[in-house]
Amino acid sequence: MSADTGRPTMHDVARVADVSHATVSRVLNGHTNVAPATARAVADAIMTTGYVPNRAARSLRVQFTDTVVLVAREKVDVFYSEPTLSPMASGANLRLSEHGYQMLLALVDSPRSANRVGPLIAGGSFDAAILVAMSNDDPLVPRLMATNIPLVTASTPFPRSDIPSADTDNIGGSRAITERLLATGRSKLVAIGGPSWAPVTQLRLDGFHQGAKNAALGHTTVNEWTFTAGKRAMTELLERHPDLDGVVAASDLLAAGAIQALNEAGRQVPQNVGIVGFDDAPIAALSDPPLSTVRSDARATGVALADMVVAQIRGQELLQRHLVLPRKSA
Repeated sequence: MSADTGRPTMHDVARVADVSHATVSRVLNGHTNVAPATARAVADAIMTTGYVPNRAARSLRVQFTDTVVLVAREKVDVFYSEPTLSPMASGANLRLSEHGYQMLLALVDSPRSANRVGPLIAGGSFDAAILVAMSNDDPLVPRLMATNIPLVTASTPFPRSDIPSADTDNIGGSRAITERLLATGRSKLVAIGGPSWAPVTQLRLDGFHQGAKNAALGHTTVNEWTFTAGKRAMTELLERHPDLDGVVAASDLLAAGAIQALNEAGRQVPQNVGIVGFDDAPIAALSDPPLSTVRSDARATGVALADMVVAQIRGQELLQRHLVLPRKSA
């Protein structure tokens, strides 16, 4: 701990990770000549100690680029087909343009691209970064924190960090749509959660259990936000709970896959089994029958993230560091 501030230091991180101070510095600055296991140990130590890089160094900058980078941990095809990421980026881009900034998109879909983006940002090419689709233990997060530029993130705040965040009300939305399903007379509910690495998955599962209470039979998670994953998860849940009569899916795409699995199993929707989704994606209206879902305004989230990051660039204090946006059923 620093004797002056009482805050964790890089030396604390080095001690917990059992590495040298220089190794911590290399990891934080995105150097590639660090073994993956060592980089993971340093990332874990940062989360354990609660170390936050000193942003005072930012005050030494005299050059600004008027450019913000949106960093997304996602593959190109998924980013543009997933119903929330692309609208979120669009909302952020339009708002940043109104503020006089341009936005560049960095899709991080491999260890190689992850190793490149840290030094690129640290090199002064951007004034700030918006982080989306990142897990709580992503080793890229502490690297980006070390760049000393303002950061904001979609979804939940990262553990032991104070990176400002904005997202829809995932718990409240999931709870409300579950209660809506119960109101149709269903009494034996299961849930299909998203990938375990996604912070939003646990939030939506929490909302499901809050809404379902004693009606919850169980839940499962998937590896990816896809139709196929939803179908596979539904098949698994039918084997575990053949008497289920209601399904809460963490996304509309997962719900669509679940509907196909139910149809193939001879379970009619909604006559035998009710099913609801989340996100109000286009596929919700195209499903047969159309899905009841939670409308999350991804574009509004992007706008909020842009406003928050611009405020930080300009040295303005945020009135609310962790913003939960309203939602409604559709």
